[in-house]
Amino acid sequence: MQSRRDAVLNLASLLHHAPGSESEVEAEGLLEPSAELLDADGLTLDGPAEWELHVINTGGDDDFVVSGEVRATAVLECRRCLTQVPVDLETDFVYPMVYRPSEKPLRLEELDEAEEELLVFGQPEVDFAPLLTELLAIEVPITALCKDECLGLNEEGVNLNEHPELAVQSQKKPDGAAKIKGLDEALRELDRKNQA
Repeated sequence: MQSRRDAVLNLASLLHHAPGSESEVEAEGLLEPSAELLDADGLTLDGPAEWELHVINTGGDDDFVVSGEVRATAVLECRRCLTQVPVDLETDFVYPMVYRPSEKPLRLEELDEAEEELLVFGQPEVDFAPLLTELLAIEVPITALCKDECLGLNEEGVNLNEHPELAVQSQKKPDGAAKIKGLDEALRELDRKNQA
């Protein structure tokens, strides 16, 4: 398998229909998506993404299948104390692909039947970076916690994890303040699901 620092694959060998021509292309590598791609998907990564791709000719003239995996560590804000939290992301995928000569980059099209999706590429050199970045963004959880017992911020914006002596004072409720029954347990359950 060929190792790369980008996610551009040359699929020209799959487009030749002569006997003996290659029927698959494999590659793996590290990808540091451009700031433009990261901004478009609202993603912040801690280091490069690891990826693997396998493209095969399915026997048709211009029909292919791409399968692969992508892994990275995203950086999110803790929903309680707003510190940065590393979150591991990983996903695998399989898409049908079709070659339609054009100047357009790789794009995902929805098919009418059964809500399936199809990757369309127009040039032999295909940049998979936008697709890999988008697939990572889909895996980002809605929220993250730095730790289960995070104390959060007090009303003045002080991180109570760094100043736990202030936590006792901030937990005293003013007269008339009521705790919503079951809210703490519901939030802990949501945390467990997001970390799974």
